[in-house]
Amino acid sequence: MSLVLHPAELWTLKHGPDAVRCVATPHPMGVEVRYVINEHPLMARVLTDWNHVRDVADTWRSRLEASGWAPPTRSRSVRRH
Repeated sequence: MSLVLHPAELWTLKHGPDAVRCVATPHPMGVEVRYVINEHPLMARVLTDWNHVRDVADTWRSRLEASGWAPPTRSRSVRRH
């Protein structure tokens, strides 16, 4: 089974000035899923199955979105002539 070989950001959400990211990184026992808020690790879980990684990441994201967190909006630069 092929798991994460390099760190991968699964999603990012913002709420005001705060940002939270879910990152999957290689671990000797599988994949470590980290919940990072404002670049400070809050919690992590080590999982051996990629489907569980997605389940955990989706659960964390759903809970945050229910509390008002949302994906960052991309700012578009406006060119003035």
